[in-house]
Amino acid sequence: MKGIHHMKKHISKKKIIYLVGEGTGETISRIARASLAQFHRERVLLKTFFMVNDEHYISRIIKQAAADDALVAFSIVQPPLRDLLLKEAERRGIKAIDVIGNFIVQLSIFLKEKPFQIPGRQYTLDAEYFRRIEAINFSVKHDDGKLPEGLKMADIILVGLSRTGKTPLATYMANQGWKVANVPVHPDMESPPVLFDVVQRKIFGLIISVESLVKLREARLKHLGLEPEAKYADPVRVFEEVEWCTDFFKKNPRWRVIDVSNRAIEEVAADIINAYRTGTKPA
Repeated sequence: MKGIHHMKKHISKKKIIYLVGEGTGETISRIARASLAQFHRERVLLKTFFMVNDEHYISRIIKQAAADDALVAFSIVQPPLRDLLLKEAERRGIKAIDVIGNFIVQLSIFLKEKPFQIPGRQYTLDAEYFRRIEAINFSVKHDDGKLPEGLKMADIILVGLSRTGKTPLATYMANQGWKVANVPVHPDMESPPVLFDVVQRKIFGLIISVESLVKLREARLKHLGLEPEAKYADPVRVFEEVEWCTDFFKKNPRWRVIDVSNRAIEEVAADIINAYRTGTKPA
């Protein structure tokens, strides 16, 4: 019995991922969390180390990561620091990856879990690779309505209520090289004027069923440790928001609307990209 108990404890133990960055860590954190949305997030513990500009600090981090049997995801530009991190990781037998590389593939290997979305081959250092890096950086900078003046430079703009999957969808398409911005909408929030001045054919409105949105918001509240009965997930309030959003999209008939209820990210992304390329309505 003792052996069985020990085995169950071992199986349920969380995998640990270290996020290491030279700056504030905003970019690497967003990319890591968006990538982890493809997996069972409750199985993972994130440890963050930012403003890392010292070789001794890197050595201590990697030593600790080895003790945790962790995966190290880093974003370090300075060659000496980057080389030291990779060298120390190799010496201690742990995996270290650059988040701009194909993070989802590496997570799949580390977690021994097939991703919900099957990524393509790993990036090569060519024009396509740098195009994807540029797209990822663009989508991170223009997430959740930030820097609205940059909407004119986006390939695709996603508009929708809170928890309709705008950020993970934008990140997924950015990994395919599309510059995607996303803008939240709400009955009590005024949309940025530039949204109505850009080329309207590149705007996609995300609509969702009340039931699906309530479940997503309840899960979000639970993750934050808040009561599921909060107004944010109240079915009546959610119904009113969805009704308002539907009317809002109708007032902007040049926007193309896509239903994301209970649909996989890759499926929605494929519909959006196909509609954008062909100029048709999403499936």
